[in-house]
Amino acid sequence: MRQLFVIALNTFREAVRNRIFASLIVFSIAMMLLTVAVSSASLNEEIRIIKDIGLFLTSTFSALICVFVGVNLVYKEIERKTVYTILPKPIQRWQFLFGKYAGTAATMSVQVAVMGGVLWGLFLSMGETFGVVMLQALWLIYVEVLVVGAVALFFSSFSTPFLSGMLTLGIFIVGRFSETLSSIALKPQSPADDPETLAQLSAVIRGVASVLPDLSKFNVTPNVVYGHALQADFVLWASLEGGTYALLLLVLASWLLSRRDFI
Repeated sequence: MRQLFVIALNTFREAVRNRIFASLIVFSIAMMLLTVAVSSASLNEEIRIIKDIGLFLTSTFSALICVFVGVNLVYKEIERKTVYTILPKPIQRWQFLFGKYAGTAATMSVQVAVMGGVLWGLFLSMGETFGVVMLQALWLIYVEVLVVGAVALFFSSFSTPFLSGMLTLGIFIVGRFSETLSSIALKPQSPADDPETLAQLSAVIRGVASVLPDLSKFNVTPNVVYGHALQADFVLWASLEGGTYALLLLVLASWLLSRRDFI
């Protein structure tokens, strides 16, 4: 476990010191502050707009930053050839991968906490209480980011950063609309459309949606905006489902990494 901790700590330090990571955080905070200017143009809707756009920016930018960090974790070690000095040591490849993931998870906790702190500051400046539901929403955003990070690390275990990034972004976008795609049923729009073909295509889309992570359940912005409390069991099961999916991806990534020949 000491090896895993050391790798996680080094990954965290490297990510936090990365100028691009810092730039993205500053940019995301700037966008969130811009929300205040936008909301000031709305009559009696400032708080709702800040909640809506603020959570959207927190979720989206955190996921994008996680993709950027995650797809480079393994490839960067190979490119720098540091993997040739790490893996021959008494360390298992799964420890190397899990350590990288743990470091990324710690990094993203800072990201979500910083943006959550900005939201909290905005709420205080407007005399609004933060509330438990906001904390629950931020936690679910973090769980979503952990799933996205596991997807990015899975692809990075056997692919290039560019391809891994594209695939991860694709899954992220599809996952956001998973609830809609899982019940899709395409219907003919013209006489030239074949109902059987559309039915088969609908089945394929539903099948893909059922396999990919359902990220839509981590989006509880409507509850926050309209003040609807979240049930504790919903937060718990969503967290367990996200954690289980991430763990399965890490196990698969470890298996794929174990089959690669670095030496």
